[in-house]
Amino acid sequence: MTLPEADTDTLARVLQFAISPAVLVSAVGLLLMSATNRLGRAIDRCRSLGRELAVTAAGREALQEQLNITHERAHWLQRSITLFGASLFLSCLMVFLLFLKILAGWPVGGLIVAAFALDVLALMAGVACFLRDLTLGLLALDIELSPHLKKP
Repeated sequence: MTLPEADTDTLARVLQFAISPAVLVSAVGLLLMSATNRLGRAIDRCRSLGRELAVTAAGREALQEQLNITHERAHWLQRSITLFGASLFLSCLMVFLLFLKILAGWPVGGLIVAAFALDVLALMAGVACFLRDLTLGLLALDIELSPHLKKP
């Protein structure tokens, strides 16, 4: 099957519709970069805490609690990264479907709407997982610093 030659107005319309998903791809890419950096730091911290636990007798309970929290953080970040990746895929799928609809005339409007809805849901769920990681990170910090913080 060959695609029909598109006129300038049709091409402009395709590009106009493709801008929103492209902006979404860029924004999600930044979230993905942040989440992967945080995951790397959580993994490094888990390894560090594991080494500390292997050689430390004092304060083992606090170290173990930090390790458990940091390990849980890594799993929340993995979920977040997976959902952000799904959002990126769905954004690209929307652009592809838009091209098929506008340039080839395929009746894929329902698929475009479904891809958009799933894209937004994946993004929302990814942000929720990311926020859970932030909360857990502060909890681990509170445990680490509790002996040094003044109680009100």
